[in-house]
Amino acid sequence: MSREFYGPTANAEIFINRLLGLPATGKEQDWEFELADPKKIDDILNALESKGLDFELQSAFSLLLISSIEEASDLDVINDVQLDRARKFFFDNTEVRERMSFYWLELDRAADKTLVRRLISCSQF
Repeated sequence: MSREFYGPTANAEIFINRLLGLPATGKEQDWEFELADPKKIDDILNALESKGLDFELQSAFSLLLISSIEEASDLDVINDVQLDRARKFFFDNTEVRERMSFYWLELDRAADKTLVRRLISCSQF
């Protein structure tokens, strides 16, 4: 699978919007930014940890997760337990981690590169 990643599929967006009850209109230009919500981080992590998601859904959930964590950091409501759960998911899922590295770091989409690097680092936590 390619590590290049430019955004979620339409089907992944629809699935996640419904599952999380997101206020999507279907016209979002930057879905992961527009629908980021620190209050949804635990729900996103629970979905990612469920092991029932395909690669595209894992990637889309991961986009929303990172964007929501960045927003939580901006609001100073970041949670260390959530960060550890996210890091474990990325540590255990190399292909998703590589996609997130491409999207957030190589495409220069991260507002806080240090935080994103910490989330998707290959080192054990």
